[in-house]
Amino acid sequence: MERRLATVISYVAHPLLMPMIGLLVIRFSGTYAADLDQRFTNFIYLSVFLLTFIIPVILMFLLYFTHLTKSLQFSERRERLFPLFITFFFYLATYLMIRKLPVSQIYQRFIFSACLSVFLVLSISYFWKISAHLVGWGGMVGLIIVLSFRFNSDLMIFLIIAIIASGFTAFARLKLGEHQPWQVYSGFIIGFLTITTVFTI
Repeated sequence: MERRLATVISYVAHPLLMPMIGLLVIRFSGTYAADLDQRFTNFIYLSVFLLTFIIPVILMFLLYFTHLTKSLQFSERRERLFPLFITFFFYLATYLMIRKLPVSQIYQRFIFSACLSVFLVLSISYFWKISAHLVGWGGMVGLIIVLSFRFNSDLMIFLIIAIIASGFTAFARLKLGEHQPWQVYSGFIIGFLTITTVFTI
């Protein structure tokens, strides 16, 4: 039962969903950064969802069905490299697109942080199997804290939800035997430091 729950959590809390979740956090943060020109709102949400989730997921299913990978979990470190490269390519394309739109730099910096996080996971994965799930959630916690301090906004409910989600995701990855504890902890720390550093510079 616990293993089945862990599998569900791993899919529901997938790192590919983090860019879209992050945009929604910014959108409902109550800050001026949430204001988007209505001409671009739907375009941005749809484009980010397609480029950072739908297309990478389709390509990963193709890798699985063509037997280029053993499972959709990409359990082996070497199996993760090509999917991560694909993800990085589409995240970079998303960032370059966002840069050209007249939107707050908060959106640009967030997408750049996500892009940098994927690049770091890809680089580290050549040597070590870090938890991409926790990199994503570490970045989400970092985003909420940055928004709270930068705009003096009360985002405590978002922070509590993100921390709880991080805990459940860490439990799921450990329960499934996909990672060792330090791979989970270091993933969260890298995600957190990446986004806080980008927003601080």
